[in-house]
Amino acid sequence: QMKPNPLIVPAEETAAREAAMGPGTLVVADEVRERTEAAPRPVRLGEPVAAASAAPAARTSTRPRSFAEDWKAQGTVSPPTTIANPPPDLRPAPPRFHPVPLGDGFTRLDVALVAGLPTVDFFWGGIDLSPDGTEVAFAWDQSGTHEIYAAPIADERIIQLTEAGTRSVSPRWSPDGSSIAFLRDDLGTEQFAVWIVDRDGAHERKLISDDGVTFRDIEWSPDGRSIVCVANIGGTRFSIQRIDVATGARRALTDGTYEAARPRQSPDGAWVLFESRRAGARVDSDLFMMAAAGGEAIRLDTRDGKSGESTFARWSPDGRTIAFTSNARGRREVALVGWDGTSAAGLRYITETPFDHLNPLWRPDGRGVIYLQDKDASRTVHRVFVASHAATPVMDLPGTYQTPCIGPDSETVVATFSAARRPTDVWVRERDQVTLRALTNSIGTHLDPRVLVEPTHVRYLSTDGREIPALLYVPHAEAIRGSGLPGAVIYVHGGPTAQHYRQWDPAAQLLANRGLVVLAPNIRGSTGYGREFQEANRHDWGGADLADVIAGVDWLVKEAIADPKGIGITGGSYGGYMTLLALATHPDRFAAGVSNVGVVSWKTMFDSTRGDLREYLIRELGDATTEPELYRDRSPITHASKIRAALLVLQGANDPRVPKSEALQLVEALKRSGAPHQYHEYADEGHGFSKTANRVDAMQRTVDWLAKYLTPMMDRYLAD
Repeated sequence: QMKPNPLIVPAEETAAREAAMGPGTLVVADEVRERTEAAPRPVRLGEPVAAASAAPAARTSTRPRSFAEDWKAQGTVSPPTTIANPPPDLRPAPPRFHPVPLGDGFTRLDVALVAGLPTVDFFWGGIDLSPDGTEVAFAWDQSGTHEIYAAPIADERIIQLTEAGTRSVSPRWSPDGSSIAFLRDDLGTEQFAVWIVDRDGAHERKLISDDGVTFRDIEWSPDGRSIVCVANIGGTRFSIQRIDVATGARRALTDGTYEAARPRQSPDGAWVLFESRRAGARVDSDLFMMAAAGGEAIRLDTRDGKSGESTFARWSPDGRTIAFTSNARGRREVALVGWDGTSAAGLRYITETPFDHLNPLWRPDGRGVIYLQDKDASRTVHRVFVASHAATPVMDLPGTYQTPCIGPDSETVVATFSAARRPTDVWVRERDQVTLRALTNSIGTHLDPRVLVEPTHVRYLSTDGREIPALLYVPHAEAIRGSGLPGAVIYVHGGPTAQHYRQWDPAAQLLANRGLVVLAPNIRGSTGYGREFQEANRHDWGGADLADVIAGVDWLVKEAIADPKGIGITGGSYGGYMTLLALATHPDRFAAGVSNVGVVSWKTMFDSTRGDLREYLIRELGDATTEPELYRDRSPITHASKIRAALLVLQGANDPRVPKSEALQLVEALKRSGAPHQYHEYADEGHGFSKTANRVDAMQRTVDWLAKYLTPMMDRYLAD
């Protein structure tokens, strides 16, 4: 195959990129060389034409702006640019609003098969690449619970390093590559201890002996003699701790007066960089610096006097520059600031698109960073060069990437990747390669991806005219028995500062396979659509965000997508809370619901939850001690007597975030009102269900419950 000229971009790709970047932008395809006086330099992707010397004036374009700039613009499916001939289940799918036939390949999916598929963890710390760039460490629940594994990039071996039968996550290689530090808890308590296992898995040991404490954000010191992390020692706020690797001795570097997160040590080991919220109502997040031995924390000027959050900071290889995520200008962007040993200076932004950019990671050669880009419920990996600001995609198959790592060659990239029809796996893009390759295979050979459903990214109007983005899962025509419109499920995500991604979601797939439309809205308060949208429900949980949920029901009915008499709702955590509040305040709109570890009373939640989560509540909802009426009015327990829909409540007995006492309050209220309900508790789980057997059981209960109440009786008879 002839190698294409890297300086020539096909016309259709130029048009697609210009539509994504906005009018008045020229595009070329390779890295820009340094500017010279002798000749004008070419203009790079993402750089306004006016910024280049000797460049022509920006031309006027009537091309529609991207959705991020113009919410009324017509959307198109973006083709992948980092792989040729992608597999069918990873190709962009045309929009779907009504069921269409699949053909002879349709089958009813087995809940145990789909819900029981393993996934590589990305939530608790993700993956890590060995210092020599040859091996990836990750947590995988192939055995029924997450254990630590390693996979060499060069061959097909996968080595299981731990076999504890309890959750082991967040692997981090030692600087010499001889061992891996990781976190382990028991029974879902999130009381993670720090452990170390040899590279060959022959020996493991518990490094720190503090019980009843949550350690997280672990990172090795450059010399490999210690690990820095944060922990809530004595039940206080998370403070920075240094743990001696040889002895396990622990020393506090901050006193816990303020919450601290993500400590990062400088390449020379002299400094610790971390993030903390220390001003006023803790709305703003700043970066702080302190000596490696502890002492006074210096606040870095990273916001230029603006309100906002500076997070996910990383040192450059020479220790002179810090890359971080900032939303001070209205969306999350990659920013840089210099460090001279006493203060920070030279704040500058190096990404310029309408989309959220976050979590930068330096190339070892120091020439640029890779980062994540959020766009229309998908997340891709991009890179940007510091000198030129030239930005290009690195991994962008339609789906969701998390926790990317970059090899010592500055080109090899590994990350977790998940698509609507692919569970989360470890994928690699090797040096000088365009194609991507999976190192793990969680889907196996027992499930035909064609039977699964690719969601459509849609937008609908809420009650105040705001457009709400959502993923719409439309079942295959063969999944629906009988006549008439199918039932539907409103599927609310947790957080609320999170979002539904185009990624593996067994609940949505199994419900669609049972003939139910699934609408997964990213209601106001969700991430991925700019700062204003993310903060639009601040101090208003259960207000306008609930209106967004109900507007989703109205949209399904208005567009004749679903039967108005067969609509249900489900979600976990904050999604469980919204499920309960929707059922209680709009009892005539829903036929059934499933709440998974949902909040019932904000006041009892405030009094009983972990300290860092209490601060989150104060920042995002309000202070229960000064706003008791808000807490009372926005609590489902206040309105629980109005619930009429059939309700299933699922709860982990050891939940440290939403204690089971929350669920028990609701169950008592349902008993008094006589509403149809069931309650099931998992004795060895916490906030969500991590063990495969429990996850399968919870999914079976959820699917059976919603199918029972949302499918017409004749349709259920025919389906059986």
